[in-house]
Amino acid sequence: MRRAGAVVSALCLVSAGALGENGEWFLMSRHGECAPLSVLGRKNPEWGQVKDPYQFIEKMRTAGHRPDVREYSMGKGTAVQVDVPAVELFVIFVERSACRGFIDHER
Repeated sequence: MRRAGAVVSALCLVSAGALGENGEWFLMSRHGECAPLSVLGRKNPEWGQVKDPYQFIEKMRTAGHRPDVREYSMGKGTAVQVDVPAVELFVIFVERSACRGFIDHER
């Protein structure tokens, strides 16, 4: 019974870590600035509704694409690189703490 409790605790920790800081994820630019995930909607309106990299990956798989996914542990959280060559999309999702600044995506 103790083993089952440890497994549940471990799963909770993994789930909490996967959500990022307060569950808030951003797209990172080349220079470390971040933009909200809603900018994905410029390429496809449905993509602008995703809340985290894992939801985006699932959308890509459901659409029949094969995303190449790489996760990186950074000193300031987690980064998830998602490359989808079929739709010419190569993005990096990061937690807020990894952002150097924020891009005004309304321009």
